[in-house]
Amino acid sequence: MKQCPYCHNQLNKQQCLDCGVQVHFSADPPSKESSQADNKKSIKKWIPLMIIGFLSVLLVILFLLLRNFNSPEAQAKILVNAVNNHDTAKVSNLISTKQNKVGRQEAERYITFIKEEMGMTSFEKKVFHQVAQFDDNSPVSYVVKTDKDQDVLRISKNGRRYLIFDNLSFQAPMKKAVLQADATASYEFQANESKKKVMGKQGESIDIGQYIPGNYVLDTTKTTSRGTYQGKLKFNTASSDHDTVKVEEDFEEARIKVNLKNDAALEQASRKVQINGETLDLREDGTYGPFPLNKALTITAEGKSKGKSFKATTATIAEGDVKQSNEVTVEFDAQEIEKHNKAKEKDVKDKITDFIKKYTSARNKAGENNSIATIKPYLLENTTFYQSLQSSVPKQQQQQNPKVTDVNRSQDFYSVTVESETGEGDAVQAHYLLQGDDNGKNLKIVNYEAY
Repeated sequence: MKQCPYCHNQLNKQQCLDCGVQVHFSADPPSKESSQADNKKSIKKWIPLMIIGFLSVLLVILFLLLRNFNSPEAQAKILVNAVNNHDTAKVSNLISTKQNKVGRQEAERYITFIKEEMGMTSFEKKVFHQVAQFDDNSPVSYVVKTDKDQDVLRISKNGRRYLIFDNLSFQAPMKKAVLQADATASYEFQANESKKKVMGKQGESIDIGQYIPGNYVLDTTKTTSRGTYQGKLKFNTASSDHDTVKVEEDFEEARIKVNLKNDAALEQASRKVQINGETLDLREDGTYGPFPLNKALTITAEGKSKGKSFKATTATIAEGDVKQSNEVTVEFDAQEIEKHNKAKEKDVKDKITDFIKKYTSARNKAGENNSIATIKPYLLENTTFYQSLQSSVPKQQQQQNPKVTDVNRSQDFYSVTVESETGEGDAVQAHYLLQGDDNGKNLKIVNYEAY
């Protein structure tokens, strides 16, 4: 039999024999341990809810943190702050691509360009305005421009961050820098933290690379056949509305003004200036260059007169005395030129006189024989004068004792004045136009006119 849970007497037929209380179940008396167990069961019911709540809070905090550093606005703010703080390392990292690594020097120029061409207020406003335009249906990229319509920054969608936020890429647009070579030369310089060397011929357009927005002054060594120059290549991408920008040269150069003395008797086209062995055409202003500042200059000149070349005196400027602007005078030997010219003129005049005498004799015979055959060797065929003689040979007046009184040379022709006598002893004067070389040879009559 079972005991009553209250009086502990034996139960009989579901009734306490002592107190008579009806008992319909068997149970142990309440205890302290059972109460604690009930409390624990109650707490356990709340634990899952607490965990879920805690995780929810963590997720919210995590989302806020992610948004603060990874949302498109946050990404844009990082770039704007880097530009504003002149953080070249950060800007370099943000705008570099696989195809174009931007170094700190270029980032420095880029930051300065933005601040000078736009100002931070305008730059920040335009960047955030463009970022705000992005949504699922927006274009892939937007371009930030200056007030002068210069491209400064390209902002593009580039996948997702944490499957939630648009990932943005920032890229600085580039322009091609082009140099118009004033001489065949090579140029060595450093750009974007790497050494470059380009070459080109005089008058050619030389591509010196692609550059992000900025004002560039590149230390450069220029080498030509004349020597080496130290200086700079300069260009500002803001100076061009196109995808190319013109490069200006600024080198330490020497120029020299050369004065010629006693050159009047020389043939004008033959006069040349020689500097360090290089022969140069005569310039109207007499100034030549550029030449290196670190090299001595040796200057002379040359010219021709009546088939002979003449050289002027030599002037030298020592290396240490070479300046950006120099001036020298070189002198021809006037007496030597005059002596040669007189001898040459006499020689040519004698040859022309001999030619005219022979022609006069042949013409007299042609008149007697009524034939052009005897004078044909002296004439330039297919001229008006030649054609006129075909019918007028018998009418030609006999002449004798021809004397050349004047000879002038112009290009390939001689203008000759001749005095002679008729058969009756009367003096006559005539003008001959002769074709011939500088030495008075290979003479032919082009025209004849009696006064």
